[in-house]
Amino acid sequence: MIVRAEGFLEEVGPRVTGWAWLPAEPARRLRLSIQLDAGSGNVLRLDTLADRYRGDLQSAGKGDGRYGFSMAVPAAFAAHEHDVDLRFPDFPGIRLSGAPRRAIPVLGPVTLRAVHPVHGDVERLSGFLAGMVRLQGGSAAAVPDAEAIRSWLATRGSDGAERGWLVAERNGRLVGHCRIGPDWPAAPGTGGLALGIELHPDVRSHGLGHALMRAAEGWAAGRGARLELAVLPHNARALNLYRRLGYADLGPVPHPATGEIHRHMARPLSPRATPQGGITLVL
Repeated sequence: MIVRAEGFLEEVGPRVTGWAWLPAEPARRLRLSIQLDAGSGNVLRLDTLADRYRGDLQSAGKGDGRYGFSMAVPAAFAAHEHDVDLRFPDFPGIRLSGAPRRAIPVLGPVTLRAVHPVHGDVERLSGFLAGMVRLQGGSAAAVPDAEAIRSWLATRGSDGAERGWLVAERNGRLVGHCRIGPDWPAAPGTGGLALGIELHPDVRSHGLGHALMRAAEGWAAGRGARLELAVLPHNARALNLYRRLGYADLGPVPHPATGEIHRHMARPLSPRATPQGGITLVL
């Protein structure tokens, strides 16, 4: 019999939190082994049970909702970068979505820059996008390959609008990206540029999303009348960020492929172009 578990490693840092359950056995509480690795052979294993009650899980139809876990990380690990992985002792072949992760107490220098069609940039970006999909438990089959990214960058909109793709790089590793172009939810010929942003969960809550959005606005200034984006209504973290940055809520908009309802938000752009180059931040 194939055992199918559902769950997600949500947060790493001072605490490791998430949820896990077996839909076929909703009364069962899964044992978890949390593995912390600070390098140089410094590995610690913490055992816990996914049995904490969470109302959001119950509301989502996941049994009685008692499938959460939250465990404090010893200070010796929490103060330094370390890798975090999860195992199910009773089901060695099962992997939890969202794992493995890296806990990063201090982000340090991050470079924000535009993607170049050459020098291996698009190959690295395609690899990053595929890794993000796999981390979420999805299939990377639909992720654009390097040639598709090059083609997207080279194609202008019906009104001649340009396209740009920015990346955030830390210690030689891509940790985020932002795509700007004449796509949904921006209507053709209106001067709107659509913006899509994604950060690796390892680097969230450090202010990088704010910095990447500002970099995108700088790139788009002088290239369009406004930036537009679509966000799922339950994504409170993203909604709060966009509101703080001055994006107005224009109401609901359905995704053209799935029909799923998003919030349509927009912010006017400066008519003056901003000089662009790589920006290194310390966060």
